[in-house]
Amino acid sequence: MTRSHGIRIALMMMAVLVLAAAQTAPPQPAVLSMGSAQISEVKGAVVLHSPQGAPLAAQRGVILEAGSTIETAKGSILLELQDGSQVLVKAHSNVVLKAPSEGKGYSLELFIGDILVKARKRLGSSPSFRMGTPTAVITVRGTRFLVEVNKRKTTVEVFEGLVEVAGIMQGSPRVLIRPGFFTGVDRDRAPDQPREMTPGERNESEGGRGGDDSRRPGTGRDQEGQPQNPQGQERPDQGSQGKPD
Repeated sequence: MTRSHGIRIALMMMAVLVLAAAQTAPPQPAVLSMGSAQISEVKGAVVLHSPQGAPLAAQRGVILEAGSTIETAKGSILLELQDGSQVLVKAHSNVVLKAPSEGKGYSLELFIGDILVKARKRLGSSPSFRMGTPTAVITVRGTRFLVEVNKRKTTVEVFEGLVEVAGIMQGSPRVLIRPGFFTGVDRDRAPDQPREMTPGERNESEGGRGGDDSRRPGTGRDQEGQPQNPQGQERPDQGSQGKPD
């Protein structure tokens, strides 16, 4: 074997090894712009539209820009927001993604239905996670909570951390909701005083008022219609490492 032939073989072997390593390396997380979100899981019927109204594929890995709309029928979708927060949009819900650097500072608006949020913990002067509904403004600095919206009322249930809730009218008083408590906000009204969930209400909440795809925090089990998580990704309803206080 000549020296040049040996060099060619060595180079070919190196190329094969590099190609194999590239194919087996884990995919790098997408770099998201402000207000965007990446789809982590989808289950059932979900309809997505871009800010311009164009239909989007409802599949894992797709990136949704700020202004995109999400409508779930009997399905559900798990989103990873740009700030690391996770949002599980349950069945029969309508959500619009927002850029928190614009307008009212919302990360999203929920118009109907219910969502489960695990907001990434904010440190120092970082802005709080904020979201809106037709009747309420919800502000947190890192927590796990449920928001349910029907035609007349917003209900907020807290499982970890503290959540600040106010009505949408100017000068509305604000209430702080602790874990195990909830409040309701009717249209053009101030929030109700926080009330502790009874064991029966806790069971109902964990069992799921939001349709068959519901899985409430702390149940430790999936129910029919819930997005499956075969790759072990943390969901907003899992109390694993790094959970907000």
